[in-house]
Amino acid sequence: MFRILLLITVLFYASPARADYFLWEDQKSGLTISFPDTWKVQSNRNPDDIFTVMAPSENDQPVCKVKVREERRYVIYPPKFGSDVQKVAVSAPFWEQYLGEYSGHNLSNVYDGAGLGRWFASYALASYATYSGNVLQHRRALMFASLYNDKLYILECSTLNHAYEDWRVIFQSIVKSIDFKKAYNENVTGYYANFLKGADHYFWSQTDPVGTAGY
Repeated sequence: MFRILLLITVLFYASPARADYFLWEDQKSGLTISFPDTWKVQSNRNPDDIFTVMAPSENDQPVCKVKVREERRYVIYPPKFGSDVQKVAVSAPFWEQYLGEYSGHNLSNVYDGAGLGRWFASYALASYATYSGNVLQHRRALMFASLYNDKLYILECSTLNHAYEDWRVIFQSIVKSIDFKKAYNENVTGYYANFLKGADHYFWSQTDPVGTAGY
């Protein structure tokens, strides 16, 4: 699968600091995501993984990964029902099933009515145990899932338990950088614009690399 990496420079208005980011695009799904240029793209582990990136920190082990799955069960519903579809398709039961691949998981928070890329999303916080080679790691994760048109997009960013708060802001910047290939005309439905006006609590726009916490 052909992917594109571009180096972009982000200027922070609040300070003279400068940060370089890579912009990555998946040509099959059309998803784009940005991440700090010090992070390194890794090999994907699972068939539905399209992107895995890791920061250079052996002590904290921060990693973000994106999954894309084909999901056509809800395409019969028009876009104006996007919020309702999200609550049915990707909410607490979805996250419990998703975390089933990990040992001793704990789903601590789930929020409906969040946003990822162009669409409605579920946002969750969880902890779990997983093996890295022969070493059992206890990790804490921030996760988003959005069902947009016929694709389910899942983003998970995690670190070892002790380091999560140190990486939370960077995770937020990665979350808010995500965009999907446009499938709906929001001006026609008129519904998505209304969602954006009241969704700033759990939605991070794509216009600023820092973002604000929704929790």
